Amino acid sequence: KPLRLSVGASFESFQDQYPAAHSESANAAVSSLRYHQRTEGSDSLQDFDAGYDLRLASKALHSDLAYSRHHWEFRYTLTRGKQVFIDDMTAGMITGQAPLYERFVLGNSSTLRGWNKFDLDPLGGNRMVHNTVEYRYGSFQIFYDSGAVWDSGQGVEARSSAGVGLRQGAFSASIAFPLREGRIDPIFMLGMNY
Repeated sequence: KPLRLSVGASFESFQDQYPAAHSESANAAVSSLRYHQRTEGSDSLQDFDAGYDLRLASKALHSDLAYSRHHWEFRYTLTRGKQVFIDDMTAGMITGQAPLYERFVLGNSSTLRGWNKFDLDPLGGNRMVHNTVEYRYGSFQIFYDSGAVWDSGQGVEARSSAGVGLRQGAFSASIAFPLREGRIDPIFMLGMNY
């Protein structure tokens, strides 16, 4: 007896499956400003980078959501032979109602390393400030992160972490320790940062 295979497809829209759900568009104009200055000494190299990004969504752009998202970045790097010192600061602010993907998140492989973003703020926040101080010697690195993510009108709780690792180009392996009272929970991270 021959084997019969039946293939069928049922196409049902998201709205049909979840009638209470609705979709919204977030159309935004994007603008960026960048600044870079390099100073070379006889035995050292200094780089200063600054940036500002603005995303502005409005009804004029046929957006269902109206918001503005401001993001500032400042990075200072001092290189002397195999030694590198980095101070990296970032801050952000959202006004209005932004979609989830625009909200600020800390607690990943490059910000507040060792913390879990779901422990800090699962939905992200509309305010954020973060600072990393890092020292590298060849492939070896040691770092200290501090920062906070919150929504306007809420209290701000700053968090910190420290760690050590190895970095070769984009590849990195590190162990980070979120600084909490009463316990030590080291987190091992392995990955590539671009």
